[in-house]
This record gives sequence, C-alpha cells and structure tokens, in this order.
Amino acid sequence: MNWMVIVNTKAGGGSAGRMWKHSQASLTAAGIEFTAKFTEAPAQTRLLAANASSSGFDGVAVYGGDGTVSDAAAAISTLENKPVLAFLPAGSGNDWFRSLGFENATVEDCAAAMAEGVTRRVDTGLCLWPGGRRFFLNSAGVGFDALVLRRAVNSRRFLPFGSMSYLLSLAASAVFPPRWKATVSCDGKPFYKGDYLTITTGIGRYSGGGMQLSPAVEPDDGLLDSAVVSPMNFFGIAAHISNLYDGTLLDTKYATAARGSIIRIEPFKPGSILLELDGEVVEPDADSEYIELVSKPSDLTVIVPPPE
Repeated sequence: MNWMVIVNTKAGGGSAGRMWKHSQASLTAAGIEFTAKFTEAPAQTRLLAANASSSGFDGVAVYGGDGTVSDAAAAISTLENKPVLAFLPAGSGNDWFRSLGFENATVEDCAAAMAEGVTRRVDTGLCLWPGGRRFFLNSAGVGFDALVLRRAVNSRRFLPFGSMSYLLSLAASAVFPPRWKATVSCDGKPFYKGDYLTITTGIGRYSGGGMQLSPAVEPDDGLLDSAVVSPMNFFGIAAHISNLYDGTLLDTKYATAARGSIIRIEPFKPGSILLELDGEVVEPDADSEYIELVSKPSDLTVIVPPPE
C-alpha cells in the first residue's frame, strides 16, 4: 500500500514534533511506503485526507492525537472511494486508538500493524441540530464534560499549564458542579428526564483520556452507548473518579444507560447544551431545541492489531 502520513507536530504538547524523526524511521524499518504531509490546522488535515485517494494513496495514517485523527476521519467519511485509515499515536489521550485494541501500543507496533494490513470496518457518528451537523469518530460529551474541556481550552490561552490544564479545570469545576435539565431518548423512547451532570455517548470504549462510560461498546456493532450521570457534589465526584476509569460507574445509582442507533437530547431550556465531540468544544446554534447523535455503521476501514 502507498500511504499518506498526516503529521501533526503540535500533538502531545509538542512531543510529536520531537519524536517525528524516530517515528519516521520506524515506518521505514517496517517497510511502509509513505509520503509525509504536515498539518498546522484542522481544516488542513481534512483537506489532505479528502484528497488522499485522488492523489494516488491507498491509505491515510495520522501521526497525532484524537483531534487530528477525528478531522482526517471526518473527511474520509464523505468520500465514495475511502482510503484505509491508520493511527500512529502521538497525542496525550489516544482514546479511539485504545478502543481498537491498541493497548499501550507504540508507533513501532502500529507500523508493524500497517505492514500486516489487518483491517476492520468500524462505525462513526453524526451530531445533528437545527441548522447544523458535525461528524464524530469516538465520543460525544454534553454538560460537565464539555464545561471542563471549554475551561481547559480557555486557560491554555493565558496560562502555560499545557496538559495539566484539563486536570486543573476538572478540579475547579468539581468544587461547585453545575447541573442541567433535559429529556434524553434512545431510538425515540425517553430513558431519562430531569437534572443531569453529564451525558456521554460513545462509539469507542474510552474517552477523556481513558475514562470508560461506555465499557461494553464495540466500535463495529452499529450502535451508540449513552450514559447519563445524575448530579453529584464535589465529594460524590471525588469518590467516583476510580469508577470512571475502571468502567464501573454504570453499576452505581448515579448512571442511567441506553444503547441504540439515535440518541436525542432535548434541553428544558433551548440553547443550554454544552457539547464536545472527540475532545473539541462545539457550539450548536444558540437557540437549539435538541441535538441528535446518529450512528453511521461500518463507515470506515481501519488498521487493527493482527490476531495473536
């Protein structure tokens, strides 16, 4: 296969740039035929991925983090002739990558998987609201999750916290956690109504740097796994941090879950939805009365670890 490798040197707080020469050597050592294309912005990533097939490439490998691979996947999803997608981990979270079975895998491991050429068809998703839509690859978060991310992004503009900004934002937001009100439906049937802290809907198992609010989801089952977490105070959040990471929060009284093809969230107050998709804050229209998260089954062909 002839690969385009989209390189985001800013991923991982800049560590991707420092490690690129080593990663490039790993691809060459694995016998991968590739051309590196550097990206500086999401729009550039999408343009490169969209033109990959017409430029003669059979596959697109993304050297970056979750945001970079989501941008590339969004472009590939729109194509009639879709190249194979591979991921070379260089970000801080790499959640989607882990959901494919690449636990603790290195760039060398991923280059070897590209050489093996084992693929899997996986799902993606669309987020719809009146007047707009947005692709997502791995997960969607509404409420507290999006609030923490937005505050972290804003803090990076003024303070040099880097990767620590998310944890600092999480701690600060948990002191007086807000609550929102919504009706949440799965395939047309309401399964939650009232106050909530956060709503996470997953295609992949991991989100937020390793949290598991969709521990039973499979990326190729054609379904979305949604979990609504009811309001907690600071001490409740602190007491259940471990449940977020080991996948057991759904076993507590605070979580209500559903699985289906369409998740619809209707806020009691139109325009009050705080939303993030694949770790990027998204702003629906100010008066949006709903968002819908829709599964796109078997949308992409991706490189996965070879069977043991």
